[in-house]
Amino acid sequence: MLGHALKQEAWRVVVLVLGALWALSMTPSVLAGMAWLGRQDASTAHDVIVLGGSLVVIGWAVIPVLLPGMDDTLDISRFATFGLRARTLVPGLLVAGLVSVPVLFTGFVTLAPAVAWGSRALRITQEQGVAAWSAGVPVVVAVIGAPVALLTCLLASRLTTTLAGRILAARRSRRIATALTVVVGVALVPVLLRIGQEGLEGSLERVPGVAAVLGWTPVGVVWAAPAVAAQGDLLGAVGRLAVGAGWVVLCVAAWGALLQRALESPPARGGQVRRRPDAVLGKGREGSHGRLAAGAVTRRALRYWSADPRYVSAMLGAVAAPLIIVLLLATVVDVPDAVALSVGVAIGGSIGWGRHNDLAFDGSAFWLHVVARAPGWSDRTGRAVGALAWSLPVTVAVTLIGVGAVGRWDLAPAAVGAGVGVLCTGLAVSAVSSVLLPYPVPQAGASPFAAQMGAVGASLAAQLLTSATTLLLCLPVLVSFGAALWWRTSMAWVTLGAGVLGGAVVLVAGIVVGGRLYDARAARLLVRLV
Repeated sequence: MLGHALKQEAWRVVVLVLGALWALSMTPSVLAGMAWLGRQDASTAHDVIVLGGSLVVIGWAVIPVLLPGMDDTLDISRFATFGLRARTLVPGLLVAGLVSVPVLFTGFVTLAPAVAWGSRALRITQEQGVAAWSAGVPVVVAVIGAPVALLTCLLASRLTTTLAGRILAARRSRRIATALTVVVGVALVPVLLRIGQEGLEGSLERVPGVAAVLGWTPVGVVWAAPAVAAQGDLLGAVGRLAVGAGWVVLCVAAWGALLQRALESPPARGGQVRRRPDAVLGKGREGSHGRLAAGAVTRRALRYWSADPRYVSAMLGAVAAPLIIVLLLATVVDVPDAVALSVGVAIGGSIGWGRHNDLAFDGSAFWLHVVARAPGWSDRTGRAVGALAWSLPVTVAVTLIGVGAVGRWDLAPAAVGAGVGVLCTGLAVSAVSSVLLPYPVPQAGASPFAAQMGAVGASLAAQLLTSATTLLLCLPVLVSFGAALWWRTSMAWVTLGAGVLGGAVVLVAGIVVGGRLYDARAARLLVRLV
């Protein structure tokens, strides 16, 4: 299947080559870092390797859920008619999951600690005259633990995406997951501020304690085994490897159970339970057809945001991913106030830009818009209002929480204006790009995290173009926001006006331009989406 995809999609070959080149370019840095650790004491090497390895595992578990389209797992529902048990398919699916550049690079990363422990063993042998076989035991433990760590990463990704897909397919679970994500996201803002106040040095002081805890968890137990062997506790190292292997077996069993459930009861693709009249073809006064259509599209968009797993996953990712990025920034920059005040900007930009392919999610349902002859402006307006209905309150609320956390209420207008302006600008660009540059997305009922065949080149082009356009249009409000932060506080009200009024103007312009493109391309869009 990979060979067929490479033959059919030239862009996939380009991405594969670029990914391989990136992996090769990172190799010297990884090896140099391991060589440096080889010159440190065992406790330092333990802390760095366990913390870094745990972050790798957590990244594999979290990133595919937050960034839809990154999970290349074969859709288990395709095998539902073969009468096979999940345990028969799991080995093949697991091997298929190993065939990718990210997995191969991760395999190299899991093996890299052997370089650090090997370098340390060589140094000890030369300096202390210790027997080579005795000093080399941690190297053997690291080599044995590498495939266990790699399988842990891969299975973490498979478990989280499969479980999230099942949760988002159930309406009650979907609402609970959404509520929990919002609550956790809001609660993270003060945590981000605390980390930023401690700074990099303060965060580094906590590394030994954090590494000690992670060394007994599924994400770090294998990475800690060589350090235990280096301290002379061979039995403890073997025990940690056994615990890591046990976690792998348990993850395989859990993944198999989830796949078996998917084979027996695949997610329903219909929406009969929630079907309601859209009133697109309803009767009204002359000239009211566009307003009726806009209202119908708004109701449909709101239904998507509350019922469609693809939209719910995009909502969760658009809120959680910026918070994680800000969390990472807060540990390395010395401006905690600016970080906290910029949380709303990050979330607004993520939500607005994330709708750049919104129209593609309609699929065959888009025919209703065409046969109803809904005006382009009404379709663009309805989708923008549907997104603003939840994203605007979330952006403002998170922004105010960040402002309150640092106590800079004099900069609240600037933070709110920047967040709203970036959000509206992103939606404006999306109103145009979703008509001009649509690309394939998961079908209704499919896993919202699955990668799509034939979408690589189009998605890259659309994402690069929309990112650059959004950033260019956001420059005025971002510059004003920066001036309020680092020049004059009085610029805060200028930023508020530029964000709210300017964002509204840009959004209306985007709706108008997108509506005209929609009117000219509606029939061709239907052909592409069906």
